[in-house]
Amino acid sequence: MPSSRSNLGRDDLIASSYTLSGSAVFQPPQFSFADRVAAAAKAGFSAIGIAVEDYAVMRERGSTDAEMRRILDDHGIVAAELEFLTNWWWSDERGRRARELEDRFYAAAEAFGARHMNVASAGMRGTLPSLEQVAESFAALCDRTAKHDLLVAYEFMPWTDVPDAATAGRLVELAGRENGGILIDTWHYFRGAADPSQVRAIPPDRFFLIQFDDADAKMVGDWMEDTTDYRRLPGEGAFDLNGFIRMLDGHGVNAPFSVEILSAEQRARPVIEAARAAYQTSRAVIDRARAAR
Repeated sequence: MPSSRSNLGRDDLIASSYTLSGSAVFQPPQFSFADRVAAAAKAGFSAIGIAVEDYAVMRERGSTDAEMRRILDDHGIVAAELEFLTNWWWSDERGRRARELEDRFYAAAEAFGARHMNVASAGMRGTLPSLEQVAESFAALCDRTAKHDLLVAYEFMPWTDVPDAATAGRLVELAGRENGGILIDTWHYFRGAADPSQVRAIPPDRFFLIQFDDADAKMVGDWMEDTTDYRRLPGEGAFDLNGFIRMLDGHGVNAPFSVEILSAEQRARPVIEAARAAYQTSRAVIDRARAAR
C-alpha cells in the first residue's frame, strides 16, 4: 500500500488512537476498528492513529490486512500514525521485547502504508543511559524503519530525561537520520519548558508531528494522572494554543496535527460524538489562530 507520508501536512488532522478508543491508556479499544474509522471520516479527519497492540489483536481475531484496508478505503481515510514504542535503546531483555514489538510496527506499516511511528522514553529522570547512547540507538531504529518507509517521531515528555524540545532536538541531531524527527505535544510543551526559543533553534523540517490538546492551568494530580485523565478539548483549557500555532507556522513547520484527547470525559463519549468534538474544536482553534495572523 502506498505510504501516506507525502500526503499529510499542516492542514491535516489525525484522530489519534486514544482519542477514539473509548478506553484508558494501554487498554484495548471499546469501539471497533470500523466504527472508529467511520466516525473519524464523518467528522472530517484526514487520518487515524492505531496502537500497534490493537493491530495485533485485530489480526489474532481474524481480521485481515485486506479487510482493514478496505474499511479505510471505503471511508476515504488513511491510517497514518502508529504508536507507541519504548525501550528500544536497551540491550537486555527490555530491548529484546521492544524489538519484537517493533516487528509488529513494521507489519502494520506494510498493511496500512503508515506515515510515522511515535517513540519515546516515559520513565522518570535518571532512567536513561547517556543522550549519546540513546541517539546511537535512535539512529539504528531509524535505519530499520527506513526500510519500511516510516518516519520516526520522538516525543519529549517533561518528567523524563528528554524533557523538552531542546533535548529532543539534540538527540535527533546526534542521530543524524533523515527519517528521525520530533513529535511536539501541546501538553508536554506547556507542562514543560514552554520555550519558543528552543523550538525556533530546531530546523522546521525536523518536526514530524504535532499532537494537539488542551488542559487546565494547574496540573491535576501527578504527571501521569494529569496527562492521561485530564486533558481537554482544544480551546477548553488554559494553554495558549493560538500562540503555539502561530509559533510553529511562523517557523515554517509543515507537520500534521494529531488530536490526542486523553480524559475520562472523552472516553465516556460515543465514538461519533468523540470524533466530532475532537475535530470541530481543533479545527476552530487552528483556523482562528491562522486568521489572526
